[in-house]
Amino acid sequence: MSTRTVALHQLVGRSVRDADGRRIGRIEELKAEIVLERGGNEYVVTRFGVGRWGPFDAIANGRIVQQLVRRITRAAGYVHYDIPWDWMDLSDVERPRVSRVEKEIPRSQL
Repeated sequence: MSTRTVALHQLVGRSVRDADGRRIGRIEELKAEIVLERGGNEYVVTRFGVGRWGPFDAIANGRIVQQLVRRITRAAGYVHYDIPWDWMDLSDVERPRVSRVEKEIPRSQL
C-alpha cells in the first residue's frame, strides 16, 4: 500500500467522475480513522462521501443550502455515494476519479 498526503481543502468540493468518465457528484465529506501511534497520531481516510443534487446541483454548492434542501424534501434529486478509499484515484487531485462505474458504487441514506 502506498501512502500520499493531500490537504483536505484540495479535495472537498472537487467534481468526481466514474470509470466511464461520467460526473457522479462532488466530494462532500471524508471519513477517517485515527491511528494511534507512539510519537503521534495519524488520520487515515477510509471513505469518501460524494453527492449530487440533480437539478439543484448548480445552486446547491453551499453547505447551508444543501442542508435546507435536504430537510425540505427528499424529492430534490439528491444522490449520495459512500466510496471506499481504495476505489478513489487521486493521482490528479484536481480531477479525482472512481475506479468503478456509477452503478457499482454503493449509495448511502442520509
